[in-house]
This record gives sequence, C-alpha cells and structure tokens, in this order.
Amino acid sequence: MLAGCGTAQTPTPPAPALVQTPIDTRAQDEIAVRKASAEWGRMIAQKALDPTLAYYADDAWVSPQGAPIATTTEQRRKLWADFFATPGVADTAGETTRVEVARSGDLAVEYGTFTETLPGKRGARSTVTEKYMTTWRKQPDGSWKVIGDIWNRDH
Repeated sequence: MLAGCGTAQTPTPPAPALVQTPIDTRAQDEIAVRKASAEWGRMIAQKALDPTLAYYADDAWVSPQGAPIATTTEQRRKLWADFFATPGVADTAGETTRVEVARSGDLAVEYGTFTETLPGKRGARSTVTEKYMTTWRKQPDGSWKVIGDIWNRDH
C-alpha cells in the first residue's frame, strides 16, 4: 500500500508580501533645496536672466506683488527682465528661514525674507523687506525646480 494515497494535499499559503517603507530623504532634500535656493539667489543678485529663469519648472507659476501671475515661460522672462532693468535696484539679498520637505520626497516649500534697495521719490533710496514662499518639485534627475513662487512686502 502506498502511504498517503487518496489523501488531499493542502497547498502551502504564499508568504506575506514585505512592505517596503520608502527611505526618508527629507534631511538630504532640505539641504539640496537650501543649496539650490542660495545658488538661485546669487543669480538674481547678479541680474543673470537666463540662469535665474533656469530654476523654474516649465509649468511654474510666479505671483509677484502688484502684478499678474506669470504662468508661461515668456511671462516669467518678461517679469524678471523688467525687474532687472529697473534703474537703481541693488543690494538684493535673501535668507531662507524654513524648508519643509514632504514625506514623499518630491515637493518642498521654502519660506524666507529678502531685502533690496530701491529708488525712491526724488532720488532717495530706500531698503525694503519682503517675504516669500517658494514651492520646489524634485525632478527625475534629482535636482529641484521651482513650481510656485510668491512674494510681497511687509508694508
């Protein structure tokens, strides 16, 4: 006689799938965003139009104080070209005060302030303080580009 003949074999259930927790890259991403922001700020201070624009993603929206939202490459170019051509604008300097990176690792929001010296009435110059909020999106190559940029004056 054959042992086990005629007995049903119970299949072994599959092992449970391992759930992989994504690696938390927020600290490294914050450093990368801060670095990109500092480099971008240097381009703005130098009034370097094309390098300044290179920090924007193709679908970026820029919301400057007192002006319409710039949603196209051409509108962003005009916005920055006009700003850079403003006589007497000088000493533009900013400071990132906070960067929050999404747990997903694909978006970051930067908060900060900046000052600039502007021509005033009757030739007098004044320094103004402004605040900004910039949203960055990680690109497929790991770099960061701006998708939303807004700023306004304190008063």
